[in-house]
Amino acid sequence: MASKPEIIILGTYHMAMNPESVNQHQREISEIIHELKEFNPTKIAVEKSFLLSKEVNRRLQEYISGTFRLGYDEVDQFGYRLAKELGHKELYTIDEEVNMTSPALNQVFEWAENYQPDLLTEIIEIQQQLANMEPEDSSPLLRLKAINQAEYHSTLEKLYLKLTLIGNHQHQVGAAWLKQWHQRDLSIFANVSRLAVNDDRVLLLIGKDHLPLLNHFFEASGGFEMVPAYEYLPK
Repeated sequence: MASKPEIIILGTYHMAMNPESVNQHQREISEIIHELKEFNPTKIAVEKSFLLSKEVNRRLQEYISGTFRLGYDEVDQFGYRLAKELGHKELYTIDEEVNMTSPALNQVFEWAENYQPDLLTEIIEIQQQLANMEPEDSSPLLRLKAINQAEYHSTLEKLYLKLTLIGNHQHQVGAAWLKQWHQRDLSIFANVSRLAVNDDRVLLLIGKDHLPLLNHFFEASGGFEMVPAYEYLPK
C-alpha cells in the first residue's frame, strides 16, 4: 500500500510590509531555509492565485539564472530561495479567486460598531492577544515560531467564531463573510490535494489567517501525514 503524502503547513506573515526587517535578518532567513531543506519537499505550494502561475514561475527561472532580484515577500524570500537550493523548476500556485466583498470585512466590523459594540470589544481583545503572541518588531524566526504554535491557531479560531455572532436573524453579516472565507480555504485545500501524490512531501507556504481551517481540512481528510511546522524551524 502506497504511503500518504506528507505536508507541512507553514504559516507566514506579510514580510514585504517590513522590508527593513527582511534586510536585517538575512542570516536568520537563511537558517530557516536550511532547516526547511531537511524536510526535502518534493513540491512547494505558495499563496498566489493560479492565474499568476506563469508569472511566478517565470520569475523563479529568472532567479535561478541570476537575472531576477528577490523582493521582500515570503514567496520570494522562502519559496524562490528554497526552490533554487532544492533544484526545483516550479512553484505551485494554489490560491483561489473568491469574491470577498459580499459583505466585505470592513462592513462586518461597521455592523458590530453600530449595533454590537460589546461584541466588537471582545473581538478587539482577541486581536490584541494575537498581536501580543506575535509582535511585529520580532525577528522572522520568532514570528514564524509564534504563528505556528497551537495556541495561536486556537486563539485565531476563537476570533472567527466571534465574528459569526455579528449580525442578527435577518442579517447574518459575520457568517456571510466567513462563508466566503471558507470557500477560499476549501478551494486551497482542494488545489493542494489535487497536486499531491503518494510519497510527495509538500511544503505549503500560507498566510497565518488560513491556518485554523486548513489544518482542520487536511487533518480531517485523512489523506495526508501532517508534519508540524515547528519541527523544521531552527531551535
